[in-house]
Amino acid sequence: MWSSIVAVVGTLAGVLTAGLLQQRAARTARAEDRADARRQEKLAAVTDLAAALDAHRSAMFHRERLAMTDTPDGPADPEARLAAQTTSHDTRAAITAPLVRLLVLVPELAAPAQGAAEATYALRNAGTTPELNALRRAAKAASLAFVTSAAALLTPDHR
Repeated sequence: MWSSIVAVVGTLAGVLTAGLLQQRAARTARAEDRADARRQEKLAAVTDLAAALDAHRSAMFHRERLAMTDTPDGPADPEARLAAQTTSHDTRAAITAPLVRLLVLVPELAAPAQGAAEATYALRNAGTTPELNALRRAAKAASLAFVTSAAALLTPDHR
């Protein structure tokens, strides 16, 4: 009879241990899934902001280049100038949501993200073509610095 009791207790202990180990493994897997989903969300925020900055930089470069072709009598091509202004306003507005999302999700990237945005905004009202080209290069460099900082922070081994 004692051997039967020992066998039953041993079986129950084995089942309990296996259940606890399985529960711990499931919890660990869920935590890893959540961490991966969070990383993907942060990566999407970086990508969205980088794309919005690129679009605005391009729109501003085009807009300012058009402004430099104006004559003393007025804009060289008023319709093209208006279209470029509209596009630049739209692309600037398109930066706000990705920037806010990034600042909330990845506050560690606040400085390089805001620096890239400010460098992109600086293209407005460039005085000369060389100045516009220099501002464009500076904006590209600031965006690259932002993306490089994000890559260093969000690599899977960094967790």
